[in-house]
Amino acid sequence: MLLQHARRARRLVIIGFGPVASRLIDELLPAVRDHRLQLLVIGAESQPAYNRIMIGELALGSIDQELMIMSDLQELEADGVRFRLGVPVTEIDRDRRFVTLADGDQYAYDELIFATGAAARVPRLAGLPECPPGQDPMLPAGVTVLRDLGDAERLATMSQRGRELVVLGGGVLGMELALTAAEAGAVVTLVHAGRVPMERNLDPTAAAIVARHLRRRRIRIVADARAAAVRLHEGRFAGLGLADGSQISGDGLVVCCGAAPRTGLAARSGLLVDVGIVVDHQLRTVDDATISAIGDCAQMRCAEDDCERCVAISAPSGLIGPGFAQAEWLAARLLADRHQRQPVESPAVRSPASGDDAPCDGAPVMILKTPGLSVVSAGSVDLDPLDCLVGEDDRRVAQWSDPELGRYAKMITRGGTLEGLICIGLPRTAAELTLLYERGSELPSDRSSLLRHDGPDHASGTDPLGPDATVCRCNGVSAGAINAAIDDGHRDVTAIGRATRAGTGCGTCKDRICELLRTRTEVVVA
Repeated sequence: MLLQHARRARRLVIIGFGPVASRLIDELLPAVRDHRLQLLVIGAESQPAYNRIMIGELALGSIDQELMIMSDLQELEADGVRFRLGVPVTEIDRDRRFVTLADGDQYAYDELIFATGAAARVPRLAGLPECPPGQDPMLPAGVTVLRDLGDAERLATMSQRGRELVVLGGGVLGMELALTAAEAGAVVTLVHAGRVPMERNLDPTAAAIVARHLRRRRIRIVADARAAAVRLHEGRFAGLGLADGSQISGDGLVVCCGAAPRTGLAARSGLLVDVGIVVDHQLRTVDDATISAIGDCAQMRCAEDDCERCVAISAPSGLIGPGFAQAEWLAARLLADRHQRQPVESPAVRSPASGDDAPCDGAPVMILKTPGLSVVSAGSVDLDPLDCLVGEDDRRVAQWSDPELGRYAKMITRGGTLEGLICIGLPRTAAELTLLYERGSELPSDRSSLLRHDGPDHASGTDPLGPDATVCRCNGVSAGAINAAIDDGHRDVTAIGRATRAGTGCGTCKDRICELLRTRTEVVVA
């Protein structure tokens, strides 16, 4: 009897069906097919998992919705995965280990995974209903955020050619949307609280180059501005009021003010919540070892007050790449745990939990993805070249700029390795610097040699598109793997994505995939 119980397939419930959950499902499929796991996925939205990063591009007609879909429900169900979509979880009974849905249905679990992601953050503005962090806002006509397909539909009607669109927020999302909307023909005003757009990621020189690019795209910039109120006319957005009393009229308002982890259900269930759902280095919640959390809803913070890894992480990164890495690591842990619980003798299966910790990204790489402007930033970027010469700072700064052509590179190093970088208008150099930064590799003594990647002699030295170079950072796909897929008959970006996953994350690597495709004759780059 004990043997039969031990061999019963574990019941695993995943709450949330976004990109990170989709990756976790893919990694667990072998165990589902072998009947080692009973997998139930519960999603509040009725659609299968799709890439939320591309919501703005979808709304503005840059891509088709089909290209955003990340999971094939029919195939997954044929493999044994069960789904309950369009019905949120309302209660978790941790003592009896079952979840209750909004329609009253209940499902038992042995282990539970939160992959609930994050909701758009909406600041308090007169004229808008107050929205608690982590909850979906109820917004009037002509006002939207960018988190789901419904938001894409609203934005599509607000940003038609010639219409006046106000974008609130000068971070990465606001910048991408402003540039894409202007490219589509909308008249765009970008309003942000900082002195310059993307103030947290750029130094003054880089910010000036980016601001110039915005102006050349006829985007009006309103800096040092604090939004105070939304003006409505007959229930529809008519203008944005600022704290200084000025008004900005427009046909639509897009709020791009960050995101807040969805933690309400976890908090109601008695789990510790800070910025996100608090998990340890094994991604288990600190209150319940049978419950884990990954992605935008999870905040890594262990019990050690002086843990260096936790100190570097104040909140979830909000980036898709770290979420994918956590999903892959958690799947390996879950499958290894299953082997360890088998009563039969078998070779030891090394679990990530036996020594390695879950991946975390305390200083993620920021990449702006928009046509005509390549921007990459990582780490601390504030140090001035002269400061390190006259002070006692042991860091060094190498800096190069050509503002007229919109090119700029800054490398901040300690002991020869990168601690911070900015790269604008130099996509190949940015790819090489990103690789060196993430690997902690030592830079060449002549830093200027890295700039040759974007020059006519880029073939000399290390090639960022060489076989071993990582093209898709989100999914860890190398140029060699993409070339192999091309040789196997995958002849466009979509087909490459299906074969290798390259380009299905943040989307910033699509230009590099196209570059690889162009090296083959008679290849369709579409």
